[in-house]
Amino acid sequence: MIEIKLHNPVANEANAWLYWWDGYEGVFSLEFVQKLFDEHPDEKDFKFNIHCPGGEVEEGLAIYDCLRTSGRNIYMNIEGGCHSMAVTLLLAAPKENRTANPNCLALIHQVQGYAGGSADELEKAAEEARMLQNKILDIYADRTGMDRAELETIMNEQKERTAEELLAWGFISRINAYNTNLKPSKNQRFMSKETKKNLKQRASEFLNSLLGAVGVVTNYEFTDPEGNVLFETEEESDALVEGETKASPDGVFTIADGRTVTIEGGVVTKVEEASGDGGEGDGGEGGEEGNTKTGEGETNLEEQVTNLKAENASLKQQLSDAAELIKELRANIKSNYQVPARQNGQKRNTRVQTTAKTSSDIKEEIRNNRKKNGPKAE
Repeated sequence: MIEIKLHNPVANEANAWLYWWDGYEGVFSLEFVQKLFDEHPDEKDFKFNIHCPGGEVEEGLAIYDCLRTSGRNIYMNIEGGCHSMAVTLLLAAPKENRTANPNCLALIHQVQGYAGGSADELEKAAEEARMLQNKILDIYADRTGMDRAELETIMNEQKERTAEELLAWGFISRINAYNTNLKPSKNQRFMSKETKKNLKQRASEFLNSLLGAVGVVTNYEFTDPEGNVLFETEEESDALVEGETKASPDGVFTIADGRTVTIEGGVVTKVEEASGDGGEGDGGEGGEEGNTKTGEGETNLEEQVTNLKAENASLKQQLSDAAELIKELRANIKSNYQVPARQNGQKRNTRVQTTAKTSSDIKEEIRNNRKKNGPKAE
């Protein structure tokens, strides 16, 4: 994604010198946007960060159409002020891509212009201003979903609007949340290093058992008492069968429960209990083989019922474990999202040099242009 500052007035490049007198070093023009797209033909995502005083209606409408027909993914975010024609440019992005900072302000007002001359000329200027204003209202209604009459009332009030109002009226879809200098609530607690390791291991063990219950075999990780992974086996549980369980890497490891495991050639070759007294405890031969077939069907049915009950109990226990684990994760884990670095490598519009004119000449031209032929501003 390429990020661009939309901080200068919206104006045609030919009028840039007018805004230079007001302290701006350039303008946000159709020419600038077209050049931006031409220089990045393979880039799909463009984010414009708005802190703009507004500008010329005709140029703004041309930029709006350019953005809407560019085939790019357009994002708009209000950093500070979004005044006048900048509000229309905001709406060039899809609603879900329009955001604003909490303390932003947006000025929505009627089209302004400069006119002089005869009554006919004044009427013509007024008609043109109404035509441009209707175009803007049409865009407002189309992109916000609000009733056009309500939007016209808002425009006629000519007031600065808050982020909350913009959200309620559909101009934006989200107000950005602060993500620095957060203070924990009195009930919030932060995880120690040991707690993090414990939660990570428990989550891994639960996921493996859950996947195993539905027939998906996953590798099982064995850790030391500190929570560091020592080796893993091609099993979904902590079962270790000498000569059968495949594991890696090779070596001799003491795992968290105190057992010492030897792995050679990718297979567990030896498991020593922590107590050192193996304790066979196999408990006999396990009863009669059943040397008659009497009641064999009933026995098999009983075994199936017993197995189903055991499976059901196991699933209930897994759900209970999952609920407890999720509660603990929600209580302890905090987002580590970081704001990406700004990718603003775009050249700004340079100011127009007027070496052949004195400051008195410039002041006089500004007065004349604003009185007679100045661009209409929204």
